[in-house]
Amino acid sequence: MISVLLAVLLLVSIKQADPNQKYLDYLSNSLVNHNGVRMEIKWSQIDGDRVWSQIGIIELIGKKRFFLDTDQQSIKIDSNLIVTYYKSEDGKIIYDTLIEGSYDVFDFLSGDFSGFIITNSTANRESIQLDYYMDALNIMGKIWIKQKLYEPIKFTIGINPERKEQYIEVDIISYTPISDIPLFNSFNPKAEEVIDLRE
Repeated sequence: MISVLLAVLLLVSIKQADPNQKYLDYLSNSLVNHNGVRMEIKWSQIDGDRVWSQIGIIELIGKKRFFLDTDQQSIKIDSNLIVTYYKSEDGKIIYDTLIEGSYDVFDFLSGDFSGFIITNSTANRESIQLDYYMDALNIMGKIWIKQKLYEPIKFTIGINPERKEQYIEVDIISYTPISDIPLFNSFNPKAEEVIDLRE
């Protein structure tokens, strides 16, 4: 009986000792353990041969405070509140809340990698590539992080195994501490049209 128990404990400890998990932990720490980070990004939505891309800035301020600014829109997330400002001629503001049980780019940037299963990893002198799968949402993707610094370089998200040609890709051009007033704090848009979707 004792030998069976020891065998089970040994199997559990082997299963938990996934060497790739530490890279997700390091990345999570890099995304969360700071006083604010500003990233210049290229955000691409890919559907087969069609690609829609925008250049912009994302600020991370803790786990649940984000700001995305592109030439077409600004999005501020403060805990569960989402404020989206469309920079059209008259402007439009939409108030909404985060959807429970979904997973998006902002969840990724919050350092939440619960449910991620690393299926493959490769490394070179400059970067580590992690291939992941999320069983609960049936999506997969790839993450590239810098060696030693463990800062994100690039990631893909939302690849459904049945629709591999549709996904989001985020290239991180720069990753620096916020040294001035965050865009998050100075965001105060005015618009002709205001829509409130909060329940």
